Amino acid sequence: MDFFYTFESKLIEYHFIEKTIMKIKLLFLLLMLTWIGFSQNQVNSFYSTNGFVSTAVTNPNTLNQGSGGINQNWTFSGFVSLGTTTYTNVAPTTAESSTYPGTNTVIANSSTQGITTTTGKMFTKNTSGTVSITGIDSAGLNINFNGGSGGSGNATLGAFPLVYPFTNTDNNVSGSYVYGTNSGTFSGTLTTTVDGYGVLNLPDYSYTGNVTRLKTVLSVTLFLSIFPVGTATQTTFAYYENNDTTNNFKFRSLNTVVVASAAGINQNDTTMEIGTMPVMANSSIILQSVWIKNPVQNNIEINSTVSIENANITITDMLGKSIYQAKNESINGTLEIPVSLNKGIYLITIENENGSITKKIVKS
Repeated sequence: MDFFYTFESKLIEYHFIEKTIMKIKLLFLLLMLTWIGFSQNQVNSFYSTNGFVSTAVTNPNTLNQGSGGINQNWTFSGFVSLGTTTYTNVAPTTAESSTYPGTNTVIANSSTQGITTTTGKMFTKNTSGTVSITGIDSAGLNINFNGGSGGSGNATLGAFPLVYPFTNTDNNVSGSYVYGTNSGTFSGTLTTTVDGYGVLNLPDYSYTGNVTRLKTVLSVTLFLSIFPVGTATQTTFAYYENNDTTNNFKFRSLNTVVVASAAGINQNDTTMEIGTMPVMANSSIILQSVWIKNPVQNNIEINSTVSIENANITITDMLGKSIYQAKNESINGTLEIPVSLNKGIYLITIENENGSITKKIVKS
């Protein structure tokens, strides 16, 4: 009797322990799935919101964007605003569909810097989330990824969303290009990686957020007929906020290096954009947004992408003699000053409570 009672008690105890262990396992599994769900760092889409406006900026310093990885801390500051760019996603025209086969979404942009506005288009093919670039058309540059057959020359990024540590290399990128008066064909690779995540700090724009970084490297050889004449490499870093459903980048940089000695081309340019609008411009860089349209005629045109108030303006010749003075001026976009100057070089100084800046004036 005691034996059966003891056995039954042990059996009940065993089932209790087994159920407890099962509950713990299920709870642990649930916690793991929850953790994995919240810890995924990904780029949800290649396409931003229609009407998205970014700020074009420059920086006198070289940014160290690092090699990527987990739990990064990227802090970029010292930017000078140049203008704005507006992005819209549109359907291709009949002519564009013919020129860039397979295109179903066109990313159109309009950039304004000072009084100059330029436009451009990136042609893309989106097949069930897999995005490929079919062409690029901007001022002085046209690239058509039309090499091979059936779209095999398209530059394929991957199937979105791209989750860290995603990587994809398209080794079949090819097509034709027109750059100024130069034209030919190209072939090479596009490597796309989600190469890191962490915290992005943009103190000039009062922004701090958790982001995931998308990196692309397009590397091609340029040909004239069958002969290689140069190389082109374009490296892009774009930072996306993990919980932002707009898919608008918070910061993006693009470095282009083109070397074609026979054509006299040796280009190394970097463009940068801030995708988050400032709460308040950093006062230390406000005056750095000023630029002067040279050469001048009968009017001096002072331009700024940031509103500047209470500005004192002084113009001097190269010997320091004062030619013109004005106080408490407002510069909202463009301010014209009617000044009669002899042919030569002058200096204009603009100052207010934020500091001062001096620019060169050339009278032709």
